[in-house]
Amino acid sequence: MKKVFSLLLFLACFPFFQAKAAEQKVYFVLWNGCEEACRGFSDYLKASHEDIEIIQRNLDKKTDKIPELKAEIRKKSPDLLVTWGTLATVEMLGTNNSESVADYGAIPALFMVVSQPVESGLVSSLSAQGRNITGVMHLVPLVEQLQYARQVVAFRRLGIIYNPAETNAQAAVDKLRQYASLMKFDLLEKPLPVSKDNYPQKEKIPSLVAELADKKVDLIYLGPDAFVNAHRKALIDTAAAFSIPVFSASEGAVRHDNALFSFVHRYYTVGQLAGKKALEILKGKAQAYDIPIEAPQRALLVVNMTAAQKLGVYPPLTLLQHADLINIPSSEN
Repeated sequence: MKKVFSLLLFLACFPFFQAKAAEQKVYFVLWNGCEEACRGFSDYLKASHEDIEIIQRNLDKKTDKIPELKAEIRKKSPDLLVTWGTLATVEMLGTNNSESVADYGAIPALFMVVSQPVESGLVSSLSAQGRNITGVMHLVPLVEQLQYARQVVAFRRLGIIYNPAETNAQAAVDKLRQYASLMKFDLLEKPLPVSKDNYPQKEKIPSLVAELADKKVDLIYLGPDAFVNAHRKALIDTAAAFSIPVFSASEGAVRHDNALFSFVHRYYTVGQLAGKKALEILKGKAQAYDIPIEAPQRALLVVNMTAAQKLGVYPPLTLLQHADLINIPSSEN
């Protein structure tokens, strides 16, 4: 008995018989729950069979939780900080010139579903970030979106409703003005008015759609605008009442809220590419600042066929053959 006890005591003295070290931790800040990009990211890490814990925190489209999350990050000291969406990313990481990121600036960061990281001030460029940050963009270049849109709806008058206080939204409008001249279409802009406390007035969205209808727009563009997207159902439903199709910069408006179409990088694919970059960082193959910010290579036309039926607007067969057709009406309808 003494020999057995002595042997156990001897073995306990050697660290290689002890429980293995703590797993790597990824702290994942979500803007509005875990959707397709989040699932793509999580699936990629799970498929790698690496010992990685993903700590998910959801902001529920509010910023009041930010101080609490920042404190938790400092306490947990994760190996990687991941953020979803422009607003969550800017709030958590600050801008390129911000001093607030010093709290946990040593932790590498990875963002996804950010439309314009340079224009948002997150980084100085896509390949020389100037910070220990990399990420995955989800927007197809605007000129390509417009080219595909022209094949679906031969528009001459394009409308947009946007929040002028958002950098992403204003940058998209600025680009639309340039392309309107080059592609010879009229751009009708409807910035959201703001209240006395400088907050955009969401209740004005239906009346702004009505104004665009009075101006005989052929199509409304739902751009990379967090505020308008948060209230996009009112925009899309009102546009449908006027028989105006809506095309969206993102997949969600088509999949969940009956926008007619979008030409996009699939969110799941965005998440998978983000997962690939995360593993490069976690395995020590590259520093975040050495990994270029990019979007997936292939884009896809997503068409809501229920919306197409209601509007009586169908993309050409040549496009439908290679598109992702969703919300297909049943034969009984």
